[in-house]
Amino acid sequence: MTAIYLLAGVCGLVWLAAILLRGGLLAGCLVLLLAGTCFGYPFFHLDVKPIPITSDRLLWGALLGQCVVWRRFGSTVRQPLSRAEVALVALLLCLSASTFLTDWKYNNSLPVSKLLFYYVMPAGLYWVARRIRFTETSTYWMMGSLAIFGLYLAVTSVAEETKRFSLVLPRYIASQSDYPDFFGRGRGPLLNPAADGFLIAICLSCAALWWTRLGRQGKMLLLAAVGVYAAGVGCTMTRCAWIGAAASLLIIIGLALPRTARVPLIAGSLLISLAVAATQWERIMAFKRDEGQSGQETAESVKLRPILAMVAWNMFCEQPLFGCGFGQYRKHFVNVLADRTTELPLEKSRPYVQHNVFLGLSTEAGLLGMGLFALVLAYWTRDAWRLWRSDAPPWARQHGLLFLATLGTYLPNAMFHDLAIIPMVNMYLFFLAGTVTAVRPLPQPASQLAAPAMA
Repeated sequence: MTAIYLLAGVCGLVWLAAILLRGGLLAGCLVLLLAGTCFGYPFFHLDVKPIPITSDRLLWGALLGQCVVWRRFGSTVRQPLSRAEVALVALLLCLSASTFLTDWKYNNSLPVSKLLFYYVMPAGLYWVARRIRFTETSTYWMMGSLAIFGLYLAVTSVAEETKRFSLVLPRYIASQSDYPDFFGRGRGPLLNPAADGFLIAICLSCAALWWTRLGRQGKMLLLAAVGVYAAGVGCTMTRCAWIGAAASLLIIIGLALPRTARVPLIAGSLLISLAVAATQWERIMAFKRDEGQSGQETAESVKLRPILAMVAWNMFCEQPLFGCGFGQYRKHFVNVLADRTTELPLEKSRPYVQHNVFLGLSTEAGLLGMGLFALVLAYWTRDAWRLWRSDAPPWARQHGLLFLATLGTYLPNAMFHDLAIIPMVNMYLFFLAGTVTAVRPLPQPASQLAAPAMA
């Protein structure tokens, strides 16, 4: 058996080298994202101290090495430093200071692991993505690859929810004994329904951006594929994932349509959403999701959010500027559970982590850390919007639209789940932001801008 594994490993390395040589940095980024999603820690890991070895960490190191080589031979794009990147560097410095100036050894160095795997690695991927030399062909290869990957995720999600486990690959996804959390829902290779819905929504957006390149038959197939994506998101049984997927698709369609059709579409969508919420509120709030969980227990999860928010607020008030220390929420949150100034039963939050990205950062890194993260997202959104509204080629502008759609699905999920502590989620977000930077129109010197007027 060992010989088979070694042979498979050698063959995999040969294929990987061929893909990287042929596809360049974009291929390296896609291999990291897709392999890291499907073959992460649950699939393969070596318990090497101080940091366990996993496939995504190995590929990340290989990608950085590839970027150095490509840059040495002039095969990368050089972009000027943007305000978003200055803010990103400031965020990393802030989180690093919050980690190492406090108890960074807490819980087997959990703060250091969180910093490295959920922020430093995504930031490294961003710096590689911003150097990719995109063309129209490579752009559609990227979107096509993610769209096909999304079909796999959607089919897997449906198979999980309907208990057709023979269709679920890799096998660890179908293991209730090893990974009992969220079993019975579409949780995907990341073993988290919210993350699964987030990824499917990104892939749905990539598929939708193929619409203008397809003929009649292709568009009919795309509409059928949208049904598969929708079924996959639905089977996550996660309300914020539903909202996020709908928001991303609405952003794509709304911004691509003429302004005269945009307002009726948005208004109609809002009216339909209000009608569904008004008539189906009880069913939306209480339905059976996880294996062994009742509808009443599902409804209780909604009541937990205000409790977690109050805990976060109390922790924030104690240390508003710098927080309690990055990655140390579980160490300090017990200090505020005895608060008797609120009628909320704060003790119910004891088994849980924060369920909101921004509240989680505000408790651990304070207003400084949370503000810098929000600033990075704001700058990325501005850059994506400017790219979409620019006179760049349509394929380049679609990078901006794809990031706007990604943010549209990220925010609803981030408001009800701490996506930042789910493996690979920030990798996708940072990568797509990097692609916007790679294709954004470069500012022209004043002399070049004035030249046409002088002619």
